[in-house]
Parts: sequence; structure tokens; C-alpha cells
Amino acid sequence: MQWHPAFCSAVKLELRKNKDDLIYEKEHNLNSKPIQIDFLVIKKQKEIIITNDIGKIFRKYNIMEYKSPEDAMNIDTYYNTLGYACLYKSYGENVDSISEDDITISLVRDSKPAGLLRHMEKSGMHITNPYHGIFYITGSRCLFPVQIIVSNDLDSEEHIWLKSLKRGLNENDACKLLIKSQAFNMKCERSDVDSVLSVIITANEDVFKKLRRNLRMFEALKELIKDELEADMAKCKEESIAKGMAEGKAEGRALKYTL
Repeated sequence: MQWHPAFCSAVKLELRKNKDDLIYEKEHNLNSKPIQIDFLVIKKQKEIIITNDIGKIFRKYNIMEYKSPEDAMNIDTYYNTLGYACLYKSYGENVDSISEDDITISLVRDSKPAGLLRHMEKSGMHITNPYHGIFYITGSRCLFPVQIIVSNDLDSEEHIWLKSLKRGLNENDACKLLIKSQAFNMKCERSDVDSVLSVIITANEDVFKKLRRNLRMFEALKELIKDELEADMAKCKEESIAKGMAEGKAEGRALKYTL
């Protein structure tokens, strides 16, 4: 199962309201050797505020480490990612060109890493839970702001993409996911939607087979969230039109200078 590419796409869909403010780098190479950050999210402007809960902690450079359902997340995962963050800071073009105050760490897993949280608490780190499924870790051992995201515990309405990236998806959430996916028609977002869906459908094959046999349930759910879906589709359409107009103006200016 290729969970990691789907995770990167799910994060992009989660943060789509700020897509023009962010730069995404999958498997960012730290040096010539194969040391890679799972997902690096860079804010183009530091002062931009991310509205999605998973991005509220973000600063300029945001290092995300994702563990698939088959992988463990423990204290060594934290220190390994902390090491990535330290290397990333030290590899700036000039001395201190990447400030330690501009870096955050996010650890993401579908189930709660209870052992890791206990270890952190015993080590003197302070743990808060400001949003469903999101834990902030602070203390003298944290060189950078740290959050642990438990995708299973995220709000299903606000974070359907990350929350659905698992095995054991129920029919209700599978239906909502398919319906939500219909609102996306821009090529770049459609690619991310397809990436997430392909993994989720493969991981939950029996559920989606059942849905295909139960079209009445699908239509009933579609009617239930019709207003929300229409709002999503209208927003996507507005964004497509705005982008098309901007590209058209740019082409017009280019043509003017070439004539």
C-alpha cells in the first residue's frame, strides 16, 4: 500500500483554502545521501494564517512525518524527525538563513500513540489537546513547536481526507468521501483527490463493493449533504473561473508584447 503519496495529497486537500500561500515538497532531500523528510510545507509569507486546525501551528517551514497504519510511532520517531528539523535548519544557504523560530514539526498517525505521549509526559514535556485529534507538545526538550495529529480522532466534517486515510472505514464516511470528491474539478486538486481515493478504496475494498450494491444509501446521503456539496462545487467553479481569467489576462499581455 502506497500510503505516503496519498497522505501528501490528503494534507494538500486539507489545506486547500490556503493553497496559493503554500509550497509543498514531497520527500525533501536533506543532502546527497537518502535522508528525506516525508512532507515539507512552506508558507510563502510568514504572516499568512492557516485556517485549518492542522495548520494553525505552522510557521515558515513545516516538517511533517507520517506513519502509515502498519508503522509504529514512538519516542525514536520524534527524535528522528527532530534530527531532520535540525539538519534542515543547518542546511540553509547562509548562516542562520533558516531561523529555528520558523520551523515546526508534525507527527501524523491514524491511531493515538499512547506510549509516545506517556514517554513525553514522563520526560517533562507538556501536552495539551486544543482540537479533536491534535496534541501540542511543549517544554525544554522541544527545540521547535511540535504537534501530534491522530487522524482517527479528527472531526470527520472538517478533516474527511486525513480521517479517511485508513483501514476500517465505515459505509457512512465512505459515502461522504465519494460525494465530497465530486466537488473537485480543477486538474491539480482532482489529481490529489484521485491519489487519496485510490489508496482508501484499495484499503477498504469490501466497503466500497458494498456501496456499489447499495446505491439507494449513496443517493440518500448525497441528498442529505446536498447544500454543502453545492457550496463546495460553487467555490471550486469560482476558483476555476478566477484562475482562467488570470491566465487569460497573462496570455493577453504576453501576446501584446510579441506583436
